[in-house]
Amino acid sequence: MSVKAAPRLRGQPALRGLVAAELTSMTGTQLSAVAIPWFVLGSTGSAGDMGLVMGAQWVGIAVIGVVGSHWAGRFGPRRTMLAADLLCASLLALVPLLHRYHYLPLTLVMAVMFVVGGCTAPYLTSQQLVLDSLGGDEVLLSRANAALQTATRLATLVGPAVAGVLVSTVQAPGVLLLDSASFALSAAIVWQCLPADAAAEPGRRRPALVAGVRALFTDRLLGAWSLGLALAETAWQALFALMPLMALARYHDAPSVAGVLLAAFGGGAILGTLLVHPALRVTSAQGLAVAGRVALGLAFAALLAPLNLGQLIGCLAVVGLLNGLSGAPIVSVRLTRVPAATRSETLTVATAMALSGGALGWVLAGATAQATGAATALAATVAVQTAATLLFVFGAYPARAVTRSEA
Repeated sequence: MSVKAAPRLRGQPALRGLVAAELTSMTGTQLSAVAIPWFVLGSTGSAGDMGLVMGAQWVGIAVIGVVGSHWAGRFGPRRTMLAADLLCASLLALVPLLHRYHYLPLTLVMAVMFVVGGCTAPYLTSQQLVLDSLGGDEVLLSRANAALQTATRLATLVGPAVAGVLVSTVQAPGVLLLDSASFALSAAIVWQCLPADAAAEPGRRRPALVAGVRALFTDRLLGAWSLGLALAETAWQALFALMPLMALARYHDAPSVAGVLLAAFGGGAILGTLLVHPALRVTSAQGLAVAGRVALGLAFAALLAPLNLGQLIGCLAVVGLLNGLSGAPIVSVRLTRVPAATRSETLTVATAMALSGGALGWVLAGATAQATGAATALAATVAVQTAATLLFVFGAYPARAVTRSEA
């Protein structure tokens, strides 16, 4: 099979706007991910309260996510992203403001994080709808998704380190104001760079979410890959939760080693997304996705071996690289197979599944490690990742190509 020359991404202001908005808001989110726990600990002195606040964000992702993502289809992706950015900016600014005047009950902080988390799914669904509007084939969409994922991972890699410095200098309330400003700036970028939403057809009703479920699971690749992404997200978040425990159990120096392990994964993931473009010159998006996930499953399983610190760092870097290399093609292949009539609803269900899987990963990793130890929890995580790999292989072969004209 011949592989077409990769189309160029120049002349795509919407993509540049998406990348800039994602880098801006995600960097702010990473600041809050560090500042919020410190803020709650400093205000209440309770680790339990900190857990409740951070848990409220994950509950918001799972509960509001399904309903909220439907807004992307009803109101349009640009309006949905603007509303999410402005809402998050307002709520995050409210926390330090009320703290200054000594009126900030814990329930209010939890409510803020619940809503901020709930904005995640509709925002991600809207991003995919904007990318889909660019047109093009799997190659163009893979490259566009790789650019977007590079921005996300760069913010994830740099944000926590910057947040640590800022929390110690301007204090947690000041960092929350910076996060609020990042969402406001993201809204300005979305307003300026993204095209206006198409007007709704008079009298046309959006399909119900059940139509998205039906479309997702009547297509073998769509269903298997969406379940695979949900399981993979469970494994990723469980791995991130276990890294401090792994560092403590194996190397007796949890804080510094855990930071190095996360950086190794993040650096590998960024490199992987940068390699998507050259890789697509020699193989198809679907071939890259499946090969990358099979290799990823093998590299993930290697984490069970008795590795020294250098070997573990190298293994995590490879795992991150393969995740970055295969992630964008997976999203793009899946997007091209989604029926146009139910695209928003189908992406809603798929996004909610993946985010719920991530929340489940954090919960199960902590509970399993507490009950049976970090080693058993890591083995369970590898098993989940292996199941995800098998789903990607199952969904791809045999899978008849679906064109946009058929959708």
